[in-house]
Amino acid sequence: MKTVAFPLLIMMVGVLPLQAQTVNPKRSNAGQRSAGFENRFAEDLKQTADSIARQNLWFRDAKFGAFIHFGVYSSLEGEYQGRGSGFRYSEWIQISAKIPAQEYHEIAAQFNPADFDADEWAKTFKDSGIRYVVITSKHHDGFALFKSMVSNYNIVDYTPFKRDIIKELSEACHRQGLKFGVYYSQAQDWDEPDAPFLNKRAGLHDIHPELPEDFEQDMDRYIMKKSLPQVEELVKNYELDLIWFDTPVGMNLERVKQFSDMVRKYRPDCLINSRIIHSGRGKIEARYLPYYDYVSIGDKEVPTRKLPLYVESPDSVSSSFGYKTKGNCYYHTPEEMLHRFVHTICAGGNALINNGPMGNGQLDPEAVRIYGVMGDWLKVNGESIYATVRNPLAERPEWGDISASKDGRTLYLHILQWPESGVLSVDGLSSAVNSAAYLATGEKADIVQEDGVLKLTLPAGPLDEYDTVVKVSLEESVSEQGNSE
Repeated sequence: MKTVAFPLLIMMVGVLPLQAQTVNPKRSNAGQRSAGFENRFAEDLKQTADSIARQNLWFRDAKFGAFIHFGVYSSLEGEYQGRGSGFRYSEWIQISAKIPAQEYHEIAAQFNPADFDADEWAKTFKDSGIRYVVITSKHHDGFALFKSMVSNYNIVDYTPFKRDIIKELSEACHRQGLKFGVYYSQAQDWDEPDAPFLNKRAGLHDIHPELPEDFEQDMDRYIMKKSLPQVEELVKNYELDLIWFDTPVGMNLERVKQFSDMVRKYRPDCLINSRIIHSGRGKIEARYLPYYDYVSIGDKEVPTRKLPLYVESPDSVSSSFGYKTKGNCYYHTPEEMLHRFVHTICAGGNALINNGPMGNGQLDPEAVRIYGVMGDWLKVNGESIYATVRNPLAERPEWGDISASKDGRTLYLHILQWPESGVLSVDGLSSAVNSAAYLATGEKADIVQEDGVLKLTLPAGPLDEYDTVVKVSLEESVSEQGNSE
């Protein structure tokens, strides 16, 4: 049998075991690992003018997206016949439980999310302050949530549900004024023997025992037979604002160009993420920048520093992306989720926060609760998030983080840890401060400015349960310090 060598740096946070947890542990800095950012991002990297133009149409101002992992795996909830529950990601159940393709097909044939209501989903997202939505049109299991003429292994032709979820959700989101995108696993497809297999937990012959031992995979045959034609269907038949590729095992310049060109042919303004070629924690190569528009960093990774390219953090309300009730899993607290969100925005990026709907088609109630808390906070503090730019000062402060208006004349101080001294300091200001006020109440803050240091005498306790924001109006624009975009 031909041996295929695959990169080991493909995004695989999920291979690490977790301790079983049923309550939300306190992890205020969870996911904020700085190792590798310097190695991944050379400071001279620059996005193309076309990519920046596409970002500026809506993406940079949107800041908050909903990621949705939904499919056959949602009905299994992370376990199959007592197997697979130890794996972090429930959407990987076919691999973690070593379910042969024929057996998985039988599960797929019973998938019936009868309670799915696209308008209810879209309204929930809109009410939560979410500005764009990205859903799995085809995950690694090869099953599509849209009507495909390329393969009948899809929700319309293969299940009793017989409805096109991508079509219904796309239309519902656009009715709510939300931008809409799809996730598509371009390289990995466990239903296709010619597609590369990434995880060593289950190999090709575990999933396809019918294959001869000397079967030779041909990735290009898979791409031309299924992957590229399905991407063409998506960009031709659906109103897409973004396409989110993933796990680019085996991808090279020629293959990347095929997919990028296909998207550009039909939807010139559609955004493409970096996982068309780069793994989430892989080194960014300048030669690939013309083929995508922004960088998807690692799963559940929160940036700890300003980066030279615009990024998006694919985070999640829980440790899994697909809905999971079996085995090792946890949810973030609303405070934790909001702090991760704020740090991502203040570092210069978007937060794409995932929920995994249940197999019956209803949104996960805990995800809805967490989104709701974030939405309530944004109703008061949204001006410190939407259409802002990253912290213009050189360092992230110990007490929280900073965002700024586009013109640099307004700073938003996000107080995530209330100083015991009752005094908050902001160093390195090059402009005089005209005024400062708390967004939660509109009350003016008690401020003193000396030698470029702004000091605020704070109330006895936080004015917001999660993040008290102070709006600081400046006499002049504050220039960018430290790393630049």
